[in-house]
Amino acid sequence: MSRHFTTAAIVQAAPAIRELRISIREQGQADPFGLIAVRPMHDTADVLAAFGWRLVTELEYVAGPNEERAEVTPCEPADHGGAEALRNTVRREIRARALARLAHPTAAHFHPVLLNGDHSVDPVGWTFLSDLGDDRVHRWVTAAGAVSVAPGCHSRADAAREIRAAHMTGVTAAPGDAAALTRLQQQSGPELARLLLIVRNGGTVPLDEEPTGQAPAEDVDEGDAPVFRKGDRIVCADGVTRIVQGMAPAVTAEPARVVVEGGSEWIAANCLRANFSDILDAHRRSNAAGARVRTEPDPTNPQWRAALAELGQALDYLRKADPTVRVALAEDDARDAVKRVHADACGFQPIHNTGEDEPVAWTFRTGHGAASRYGVVTRTAEVCPVGLYEYPTTAERAYRQHEAELTR
Repeated sequence: MSRHFTTAAIVQAAPAIRELRISIREQGQADPFGLIAVRPMHDTADVLAAFGWRLVTELEYVAGPNEERAEVTPCEPADHGGAEALRNTVRREIRARALARLAHPTAAHFHPVLLNGDHSVDPVGWTFLSDLGDDRVHRWVTAAGAVSVAPGCHSRADAAREIRAAHMTGVTAAPGDAAALTRLQQQSGPELARLLLIVRNGGTVPLDEEPTGQAPAEDVDEGDAPVFRKGDRIVCADGVTRIVQGMAPAVTAEPARVVVEGGSEWIAANCLRANFSDILDAHRRSNAAGARVRTEPDPTNPQWRAALAELGQALDYLRKADPTVRVALAEDDARDAVKRVHADACGFQPIHNTGEDEPVAWTFRTGHGAASRYGVVTRTAEVCPVGLYEYPTTAERAYRQHEAELTR
């Protein structure tokens, strides 16, 4: 039976962020075949046990590389709550990195992001670089599986702020993407360590297999009207994203209707499927079509015109279906509206209503230093007439009071 060895060290994972990094290799091999990375306060032996490894020898500290080494042997992964929490930490990172590369194949240089710098909790997401050359921007993926999209951020700090906002507002991956996490839940501890090493080295792992014991859903032909299934995320005719409960019973000479959470019904033909997998596919199609349009500009070429049409269709879908695109477009319009009134406006921060993922307005700052004042611009690109205030919280309160008076 092969012997196995582990190396453990607390390392700098990103500026001001440290992690306990444990690698596992087989005797005679220089490179590890598995990697575990968790918060630095955990005990090395407990982490190894959670992923199916038991210490054979005591951990020996090596001063030069500042690490611990020991021989380990496979065992049954620990099954207590703390061990499962450690495995879930790794599962979330595997899924996040894999989904980021599905949406942005050039994704690299991932940095973990903590909530308010709290080192006692797992990362709420990761920032990363994507695209090439002058188009390179910072993007992000949350631990819940939501991936940022165009236009990206000009700095990693901006991307980190967007992650924290997404986390605080509860933005998650669509229900249709649940199979990815389900598949990872079925993986053993050693397999999770292997997958983490792959994604950290820039590789990809398949996340789209059907969960064990479930057959792929069959396509149902119901004419021109779309057929939605329970759990689908759809954009209804009013532009609001809702979760499907099922299709309403068919009524002769009436259009097909879909029932959403809460019991309301919508005409299915006026709704748009917006599962996370659909949005990712649209981003892949738009990226591929955009590359063809940019690199081979020839309006006389039928293939170029077809690529341009496909790009337009994909972008039109994303404007309606992808909440991050909707928010980005609305924020761009809001910024432009403010700058026509206050040319030096900056520091835009979202305002959310309770229970809503997408912002209803943004606060902004004008002036500098002691002369700084704050105002509000709405989602519909209207500068709120409540005036400017010394603090953003005061401006937000004035905006909410103004909105409440309008609805009386």
